[in-house]
Amino acid sequence: MTNPQQPIDKILGDVVTGAAFDPYATQPARTVAQAYALQDAVVAALLNAGHRMAIAGWKIAANSPQLLERFKLDEPATGRVFSDQSHQSPATLAASDYTEFAFEPEIAAIMKTTLEPSKAPFTPADVRPAIARFVPAMELLDMRKTDMPNTHIPDAIAQNISNVGAVLGGPGVPPEALDTAQLRTTLTIDGRVEHDVTGAAPQNPVDAVAWLATHLSRRGLTLQAGQIVLCGTHSPIWYHKGAGRIEVEMSGLGTAAVTLT
Repeated sequence: MTNPQQPIDKILGDVVTGAAFDPYATQPARTVAQAYALQDAVVAALLNAGHRMAIAGWKIAANSPQLLERFKLDEPATGRVFSDQSHQSPATLAASDYTEFAFEPEIAAIMKTTLEPSKAPFTPADVRPAIARFVPAMELLDMRKTDMPNTHIPDAIAQNISNVGAVLGGPGVPPEALDTAQLRTTLTIDGRVEHDVTGAAPQNPVDAVAWLATHLSRRGLTLQAGQIVLCGTHSPIWYHKGAGRIEVEMSGLGTAAVTLT
């Protein structure tokens, strides 16, 4: 008989040591519901063992129509962002702390009001007043040699979808001032422009927050005041080796920057 604790312990060890991604998949393939149950258990183990601090917020993944189709999902996916891995821009991080560092430029919502699960489901009109502002951000990832295009996405969900934090910039804008259709995202690495795109938000960020709050309520979880929501990437995953300075500028929102040493 399989020990139900075994995958939790193995994933915990892999995440803490930065070992290469191993799906520890089930046969038949793990379902999304099973993936979230395992993610919840691994997160609890990380917190209980002191490897991570409190939950600072949430990431949303695969929330564009193209990615939903690619991963055969009915809705986006989500994982946690931990407070000890949430950084204000400009941040300085050690490249050696990551097995395979990567990042994504994103809009982050900063919540000012808790969205009580008892009031779910949430509409965009419900959540807009609960958002303090939207700011430019980078989601930090340690891919750990994950072959993401060929990964069964529930296996990635179980391991928090590679998230290792966020860098939050500013100054940002209130929800009513955000126009994603006109928003220009410029990615600069060591002073060289590597990506320049306009209107690349995968989903209206207010809609993304409404989806997340409703999704969390179904799992008995709460989107709380003060938490952040990474609202989806504006580019493919960007990998970076070694030292360097990375800056994301979003027109009207400001910049988010990190220096890897």
